[in-house]
Amino acid sequence: MVRDVLFTAAVLALAAGAGAQVWPPRLVASFAAPPGAVDVAYELRGLYVLVNAASPAVCELTTNGSLVASFQVPVPAGARGITYDGYSWSRFFISNRTNGYIYRLTTAGSLVGSFRCAAGAPYGLGFTDGYSPHGLGLFAACRDAGYIARLNATTGSLLSTFAGPAAAPVTYDDFFAGVRDDPRLYWDYYGTWQVLATMPANLAGVAAGIRWETDPLVHLYVLCNNGYIYHYSGYTAVAPASLGRLKALYR
Repeated sequence: MVRDVLFTAAVLALAAGAGAQVWPPRLVASFAAPPGAVDVAYELRGLYVLVNAASPAVCELTTNGSLVASFQVPVPAGARGITYDGYSWSRFFISNRTNGYIYRLTTAGSLVGSFRCAAGAPYGLGFTDGYSPHGLGLFAACRDAGYIARLNATTGSLLSTFAGPAAAPVTYDDFFAGVRDDPRLYWDYYGTWQVLATMPANLAGVAAGIRWETDPLVHLYVLCNNGYIYHYSGYTAVAPASLGRLKALYR
């Protein structure tokens, strides 16, 4: 964890020195979310939205918000969070805040298995497969417990917890988070939560795609309770070769 924090700090320091105009990411677009949207997932392979918590379904969107496909998912009413494994592109995760379970599904929506979230009722989900100050894997924002949990994505076992930017976190992915009844989008800056932007409405979900080891481009999608998704994007201004050297340094 310490080396990840050091790596993060080094990346952000280089980015700031190379040109503050490209980091943090800036708002580049916004579009209406599908009706009933409760969370959003993005890991560079596609944009997905979880809708209709009473009868859950997943909508696949283009990156400008056009509907590609949708399908129902065999998850009980109360579905709240969605994410997927960006490395293998083999599984979705959907949380249910009512029964406390997280469900593993294929990318076609078939149920593979489930486990109870060991950290409390799960709200928004995130899957970090790049560099994060809190490690890699599946993350659940546990609003009622007041922290964010990192879980084993296969067994559901609790690996660690950490405080969100304020009480009652509802969404987290990579360096970005939001809390209940709060329009502010937070990001983890040198191990301290900072406000990246104040959104037009309270946050429902965030989803980030970051692959710094191959490309310094960052994409971030923010779902707000006004029914809109906001797309942020920016470059860290750090060449991939430099990132490779930093990765080796803090390995």
